[in-house]
Amino acid sequence: MMKKVLIFIIFTLFLTNSSYSEKVNTHGGTNELPESARPNDATISHFEIQKKLFIKQRRREGRLYTVPPKGNAKKFTYEKNISSSKVDKQLSEGYLLSYLFYDNGVIKYDGKAKKGRFEEDITDKTLFYTHSTGKSITSYIVGHAICDGYISSIDEIIDWPLMENTLYHGQPLRNLLNMAAGDKHVVDKRSTRFMGSFEHHRDMGLDTIALLLQGTKAKGNKNFYNNALADIIANYIVFKSGKDYDKLMKKVFQDKIKIGNEIAYEKHGQTRNMSQIIHKYNGSPQTLASYSYFMTRLDFLRFAEAMMKDYQNETCVGNYLRESQQQAIKWFKYRPTKKNAQWYLHNYSKKYGSQFYFDFKGLKKRNIIGTEGYNGQNILIDLDNSRIVVTNSAATGWNVKTYMLNVIKKGKLPK
Repeated sequence: MMKKVLIFIIFTLFLTNSSYSEKVNTHGGTNELPESARPNDATISHFEIQKKLFIKQRRREGRLYTVPPKGNAKKFTYEKNISSSKVDKQLSEGYLLSYLFYDNGVIKYDGKAKKGRFEEDITDKTLFYTHSTGKSITSYIVGHAICDGYISSIDEIIDWPLMENTLYHGQPLRNLLNMAAGDKHVVDKRSTRFMGSFEHHRDMGLDTIALLLQGTKAKGNKNFYNNALADIIANYIVFKSGKDYDKLMKKVFQDKIKIGNEIAYEKHGQTRNMSQIIHKYNGSPQTLASYSYFMTRLDFLRFAEAMMKDYQNETCVGNYLRESQQQAIKWFKYRPTKKNAQWYLHNYSKKYGSQFYFDFKGLKKRNIIGTEGYNGQNILIDLDNSRIVVTNSAATGWNVKTYMLNVIKKGKLPK
């Protein structure tokens, strides 16, 4: 009798938890879900575990740069979640893993993927890739570097021995920040590999990249979204701040953002050998930095709130953000009517400046700043009305107009 009861319980669990019965699609053994993937829960669970293993591997290899929390984490005020069956459904069975709606100092919706969906639940300790939202974080650090005197301005001419005789040397920093450095011809289609190299740019030191770029010249200054360029900016910060780099990073993350958990970014691999040539900067800190951060959902929000308050209070860094907005250039991927435009926040942005998105369709004359990361690691901030939406997701396939733009516009969640 007991055996039959046990079998019945196991069978019931099998039916009620879909991830037990679903087949995992490993997508060829990649570390991350392809952008076009529409994964089931078992596959999402698999890739969440892969992410944890990847972070552990990078830590073991010494390829994580970390900033610990100081114990002064920004505490938030919460209200009972606003009713929204659409957001609830996304978190129960969709691709959204975390959803935060902050309105005038209060978190009015604090949502995580339904407990039991995955092998390991999404919690406030779960680390998410920032992906390209990390580009915006890097820009925010540039603002602090300017305000602390390490960089003169966004118009500073790059005079960097590591990058001599490359297309970036001699350009104003503004061009790099605006993705207008005339560098489309030096990277592959996905802008992750330089000059025909088979290696991902983060698997080699910036010294090797500098060698690959020797003799290159900029071709115009049209907007071109170069993923690898943000790592060059990250290392320029290291070069300019020198021995004060750790101090600068702690000031940003511990004292300004007031992180609640350790943040980390993936360091470049140190190039061991390239055609028997070893660069004199091989292994130098200015060859290893990146924009690829790992952060918790609440630290995403802490970053967003810190930026918003800087902008509103017109601090030195806030003025950097305002300048970034004022000098933003026409965004070449503004395509609000494109098929499946609703999967990507950048399709609704008309301008891009200093690694941020501005001037969103339907939000005319509103001061809005946005960040977007691969597979939906997004932030949208209403700087006028102190509203923030933060999303972390496993895949695209959810509507950014419904869950982000309209929420910022109206201050209400979708019903």
